[in-house]
Amino acid sequence: MLPPLPNRWVYGEKVPFQESDVVEFKEVSVFSGLFRHKSVGNSGLPKYRETIIGFLNGGEGYLIMGIKNDGTILGVVNTTDETMDMFRLWIDSHFNSLVYKNGKPIDPAKVSIKYSAYPVLGAETDTRNCGAASVIVVEALNRGKPVDIMTRSGTIVRRLNASNFKVTSEPVYRHRDVKGLIYAVQSQMQRLLADKKKVIENLEEKHKEEVYKARLEERASIRDYIEIISKSLYQKYKMDMMEDSVCVRIMKYVLCMKPVAWE
Repeated sequence: MLPPLPNRWVYGEKVPFQESDVVEFKEVSVFSGLFRHKSVGNSGLPKYRETIIGFLNGGEGYLIMGIKNDGTILGVVNTTDETMDMFRLWIDSHFNSLVYKNGKPIDPAKVSIKYSAYPVLGAETDTRNCGAASVIVVEALNRGKPVDIMTRSGTIVRRLNASNFKVTSEPVYRHRDVKGLIYAVQSQMQRLLADKKKVIENLEEKHKEEVYKARLEERASIRDYIEIISKSLYQKYKMDMMEDSVCVRIMKYVLCMKPVAWE
């Protein structure tokens, strides 16, 4: 069960609960630091992803930023409209990256990830903050089946004694991911076939003269062989080899050459 949140967040005081299966504290000094890199994958956000999945698989949980591990309230600064918009977009993208273990998309009627910002009273006394600070609370709630949510890459996270434990499952691909994979394979195959065709054409051009000579030699050998067989048949059957005989006309057609004068 989720603990009740304080009515007021006072700088330097401790919250009336500790980290547990349903609570995780994160000490974030400067909120914009989470977005200091162009790639979200290189920011401080991905390490929070597993915690949120663990909460969802356990049913519920609070990820509270601006709190030390011992529960002391510090708050985070630079929670501008721009950084909060970026944080909201990260939560939305994180939600869309989750699926059930059977591969179906998450049901938003049963699963929700939302955040709230609370001002920290007295934070201006800390010169490190350089102004007002806030506590960011991310609430993850799953009214569906427990331990049934994972990332599309197949990562399942469970919470146990304020720690995350990962289990790997089979990855799930979206229809557009499969279409993109098929298109990439087809494009690669077309490039390979085009390269092979070019190599063959280059070889044919390089050895064109040799192939032509080889074909001429092959035809000459065939003609010589037919001529030998024809002579043998003539000697055996004493065929009439007169100019106007049917046999001679057939031989001319087959050999594609002038009549052979046999002795």
